Amino acid sequence: METLKLLFLIYTKPAFAFSEIMDRGSWLIAVGMTVVVSILFFFTVNARLDAAYRMPVLADYYNETVYSEIDVDQAERYQANALQKYQDAVRNKRTIPVVGDRFFGFYSFEPTGFYRPLLAISLFYVPAVILFVSLFAGIASFGLLLRRDYAVIATCTLLAWSAAHLPFAVAGIVLFGTGIHPSIWFSMWAASGALFGLLMLFAIRTVFGTSFAVALLAVALSWLAFPVAMYVIQFIGPWLFSPFLLLLAFFYFGGYLGGQVRGFGNAFRQRQDLKRFLQNATINPRDADAHVQLGIIYLDRRQESRAAEHFTKALEIDKDEIDANYELGRLARTRKELQKALDHFAVVVEQDDKFRLSEIWREIGATYLEAGMLEEAYQALEKFVDRRPVDPEGLYFFGKVLKAKGENDRAREAFETAIDSARTSPYFRSRQLAQWAKRAEREL
Repeated sequence: METLKLLFLIYTKPAFAFSEIMDRGSWLIAVGMTVVVSILFFFTVNARLDAAYRMPVLADYYNETVYSEIDVDQAERYQANALQKYQDAVRNKRTIPVVGDRFFGFYSFEPTGFYRPLLAISLFYVPAVILFVSLFAGIASFGLLLRRDYAVIATCTLLAWSAAHLPFAVAGIVLFGTGIHPSIWFSMWAASGALFGLLMLFAIRTVFGTSFAVALLAVALSWLAFPVAMYVIQFIGPWLFSPFLLLLAFFYFGGYLGGQVRGFGNAFRQRQDLKRFLQNATINPRDADAHVQLGIIYLDRRQESRAAEHFTKALEIDKDEIDANYELGRLARTRKELQKALDHFAVVVEQDDKFRLSEIWREIGATYLEAGMLEEAYQALEKFVDRRPVDPEGLYFFGKVLKAKGENDRAREAFETAIDSARTSPYFRSRQLAQWAKRAEREL
């Protein structure tokens, strides 16, 4: 019931819903919902589309058993008549809008293929999403993300697919007996896919904490997994339900696959257990750290408002809580509340001049730069660059300050160093730092 509530919440608050799915969702229930919605969708929308657009088959017009009941002349006339009907059906067949019959090289409307979305999502689409996120976001390697986040993103993806197709499945049930044009059924099919892609933007951004640009790129490329899945499932489909092959696969791969599945499930449960533990810890009116850790979790999910709530609660318990002040200062800077940001940063500096490997000075300098206070920005960023001389972000801001002060030669040197530092950083960091290299290039 909890997962069902989260499914309907996706329509109104997708980012919040996927965050809650990460904490309270069930993969098994998500699988069940996907199967149910898939059956409803395939036997209504897909059934009507298959009847309208499928390629005619000669066997539909030609029955060999008739030959045993008629003579040779009648058989020849029957054969010619069947062939003529088949050719007329091919000639008069409706074609898919815009793309025509090339569409069937990528997708199928076969109603009995209701199990295919579950297999395509689980075995092809989710790994593809993880692959492209690892390539473009640079947050971790593919193998690490697969082990850590497969169950999470799979649950979110299955529920996103169910939420995207459920309204059109219901509409298919209501309209199934009507005579509406096939193009309307195709529009419903296309709209369900578009809605699924839109919901996946929120799912990817929430689960991996990526930008919308990276999420959009991952969604745009991952759709290729579905036609690939169609081809693979088309060939292996007849063998999927073979008892002999299933037993053979179990004996040979059962232990390995079982371990992998348990590993994915354990990672999902551990994440949910940690969230529950932190939420329980917030009951203690003196435990500010629990609120800080929850705030950091929400920051990773790009839910800044919920993160700010917990950081603020941490300060209500301990106004000098250093992590809460630092994170609230950063959030205030993104909202252009510059004086508020500086007030929070001042609390941090008073306690630890080298907080977060001196990143506090980079934040202070960037804030002063946005405020147009060049001398203060220069002092803060110079201190940071002296301590972290190869940090691309700090060098970029320092170069901006130098350029604003008219020290063009030093500014160019800072920008060039920022570019070199970003390009020579380790692989797992280079993707994250690439934006600062690009910004520095624009300043040269």
